Amino acid sequence: MRILLVTYWGLTNMGGIWTYMNQLSDQLGRLGHSVTLMGSHVENNRLYLLGSAQSFDKKAYYSALLPYLDSARFPHLHLEHGIFSFELGRYVFEGGAAVLGLHNYDIIHAQDPISSYALRRIMQTPVPLVTSMHGALSREAYYEYKGLEPWLTQEVYEQRPIWRYFRRMEELGALAADSILVSSKWIGKWVRDAGVPEDVIHTVPYGINLGEYAAKAAQPSPFRVSAGHKIIMYAGRLEYIKGVHVLLGALGEVCRSRQDWTCVIAGIGSLEEELKAQAQGLRIAEKVVFAGKVDNIPSALAGADIYVQPSLQDTQPYSVTEAQLAGIAPIVSGTTGMPEMVQHGTTGWIVPAEDSGALAGMLLRLLGDDELRAKTGSAAKIWALHTRSLATMTDSTLKVYRRTIGEQALRYRAGSALRQLEKPGSTRLADAFHPADLLQALNPADPLVPLLRRSLPAQYVVPDERIASISMNQ
Repeated sequence: MRILLVTYWGLTNMGGIWTYMNQLSDQLGRLGHSVTLMGSHVENNRLYLLGSAQSFDKKAYYSALLPYLDSARFPHLHLEHGIFSFELGRYVFEGGAAVLGLHNYDIIHAQDPISSYALRRIMQTPVPLVTSMHGALSREAYYEYKGLEPWLTQEVYEQRPIWRYFRRMEELGALAADSILVSSKWIGKWVRDAGVPEDVIHTVPYGINLGEYAAKAAQPSPFRVSAGHKIIMYAGRLEYIKGVHVLLGALGEVCRSRQDWTCVIAGIGSLEEELKAQAQGLRIAEKVVFAGKVDNIPSALAGADIYVQPSLQDTQPYSVTEAQLAGIAPIVSGTTGMPEMVQHGTTGWIVPAEDSGALAGMLLRLLGDDELRAKTGSAAKIWALHTRSLATMTDSTLKVYRRTIGEQALRYRAGSALRQLEKPGSTRLADAFHPADLLQALNPADPLVPLLRRSLPAQYVVPDERIASISMNQ
């Protein structure tokens, strides 16, 4: 089987999505399938195929489109800067993906709603499309904004055009797919709420290569702490949505009762300096190690005693499973998909999200009870070994691929798929244009002109009329 795994985002720097794509690709390759990975190279601003010389210069195409998407002709694109940025980025992605080509594959597996909808828009020949919904884009965006605007509430955010935009993109991405993969019941419900029929959605939890994990875990731990100190650990991005500030708040409370612990925070992100300043303000800086990027999380976990996933939103974080495989019953926030990963008190612990006091109480309980940690950690490891193998995930994913390919009349295919995505009364925008026409008018000798003419459907235009409805409060 010839398989294309695609993401709109940066290919090798997107945390869990990259882990998923990389592991799935390796496993599919071992089973004899031909797998290609497509995504953005953040540093050189190109869309590319991993391990191939083929790439597309996003910057040049972006610069060509930019002046012609002005607010006078297309005001709905300029309701908020985020909308314009994402839409222009998507049009550039669509042009690049079309030039790199979609026709040489038996199935395409998109990793987010933006790439799902974008790929459907540019298909000239129907290719079965499976989409993984790894999270809820509109909810994630809320936490990104809240990180910048601490006063922002969910209710206020949902009045903004950017909320309507992300919800529309989630809907379009979900409805564009022939089959949808989700890792949890929570994200499955989120997809159903977009209007996707139940039989299109397939729940396949994430898996980990158990052999590779064991080999990494056998290596020496990179961390050394004072004798008699227990290690509390977090691994992930240092962004607001991950809730590391909640963990630090809890540690500030814990420190007032006992000091026989060290917290290792493994990861990088935009909030690193802010979090270090928070630790200083709480007078726990000497007890918190900001370890930066850690290449071998399993070996680090092998030396840890407690693992905390304080995320404000997370679907099925790999780090929780890695902690369970290390024999640690993790503490997770009681929100979104995380409670599905543990049985409270048996294979892990659930505390209310954004509640530093509750988290502090749980940390103190576990710090003071070695027997409880050992008992629940053993149960967590058994559960993870039986339910979270990469082989099981890959087998289930292949079944979805084969079912999708084998269906003779897929629900959403090419033109018929896009027609089902129309809003009542939607029409083509008066000044919308085919990119090849624009580039030809600017410079008939531009080498992109024949490429885009050949690669994009004749009826393809920008801007995309299907998101124009976000200008209305509906």
